[in-house]
Amino acid sequence: MIRYKASIAAAFLFFLSPGLGLAHEYEAGGVTVAHPWARATPAGATVGAAYVEITAKDADTLVAASSPAAGSVEIHTHTMNDGVMKMRKIEKLGIPAGGSAVLKPSGDHIMLFDLKAPLKEGDLLPITLVFEKAGEVKIDATVEPVGAKGPHGLDQQPGHEDHSGHNQH
Repeated sequence: MIRYKASIAAAFLFFLSPGLGLAHEYEAGGVTVAHPWARATPAGATVGAAYVEITAKDADTLVAASSPAAGSVEIHTHTMNDGVMKMRKIEKLGIPAGGSAVLKPSGDHIMLFDLKAPLKEGDLLPITLVFEKAGEVKIDATVEPVGAKGPHGLDQQPGHEDHSGHNQH
């Protein structure tokens, strides 16, 4: 009887595991997008940000993003000038072959403007990322609490390498 229950539990976990993996990782055309998340926004806020790790088998470039939850979406970076951190739009973000680009707070990120409703903790935020070679990759970013530093209670965005050139402060 114990073996039977253990077998049922193992089978359940086997069938459940692929679904869990899909919730945090998306793949298309040699590009993998992992750990997508966004911060919840206060009532009345019209801007938000989303973060991911992007890896590429062959070099590729993130050239655009969109979301039905926002009027417009841009790829942004942070720069430090005379001790002042500034955010600015970038036209594209390169992902090196066999490497990754980590989009995280105080670094490269996806900026959402003219939000149609506040981003609420626990919701899923649909985003379409557009790559030069891989084409469109549709993802769902988990909305984490206001002030979160990473997905699922982590203190930073997971990632293998950080090519953003930004410090993690």
